[in-house]
Amino acid sequence: MARSVRLLAVLKQQLKTQGITYKKLAQELELSESAIKQMFGADNMSLKRMDAICEVLKLDISDLVMISDELENKIELLTAEQEAILVSEAKLLLVAYCVVNHWTFDEITTRYDLTEPECITQLVKLDKMNLIELLPGNRIKPLIAPNFAWQPDGPIEHFFRNEVQGAFLNHSFMDDGCLRLVKNGDISVAARKQLVERLKVIGQAFDDTNREERKLKQDDRFGTTMVLAIRNWQFQAFTALERDPQ
Repeated sequence: MARSVRLLAVLKQQLKTQGITYKKLAQELELSESAIKQMFGADNMSLKRMDAICEVLKLDISDLVMISDELENKIELLTAEQEAILVSEAKLLLVAYCVVNHWTFDEITTRYDLTEPECITQLVKLDKMNLIELLPGNRIKPLIAPNFAWQPDGPIEHFFRNEVQGAFLNHSFMDDGCLRLVKNGDISVAARKQLVERLKVIGQAFDDTNREERKLKQDDRFGTTMVLAIRNWQFQAFTALERDPQ
């Protein structure tokens, strides 16, 4: 697929994520809705027009390129066997978590009590699983798609339910930037399905934020988990591997 076509596909996806219809976009750009449909339908758009749409989306064209590159030939799902390998060893699971979140080799070995040979050993395993490509100089190229997900009811999901979920939710959620939202009511199945779709948009917003935050220094980013509840939290087996502060 040509790069320009991929960028247009990303534009469409971002418009959908932000809830911007062709009609609303046409109003923002002072064009007719039919003109907007024609631009996207023809898979042909000028750089100037693409830049104008990016302004509406509050994105840079460089952001589109980054998202497009991440979508190309990337893994969306591991096999159940691969997930079982990950959960079988805490250090391997830790390094997998880090590379999924685009940590560098130095960031991993600086934060966690792993020697360089230990870290390389785990990265080689992930390379063989095609989760990453280990490049010269211990550079890490993640091979996962932005919509990467774990197997439904697979080993990672079982691990989360058994080892993580209880510890995560057993908290007051009163700290700054934390929230546990619980709502109860009587609604129809149709309404519930609508809410599910809207919640998926929130999940996409989390992924977009995670991607944008990679521009920050590693010390300014904190392990964050969201399950319709959000707070600073990290799996105890991971924190046990952290280096003592100097």
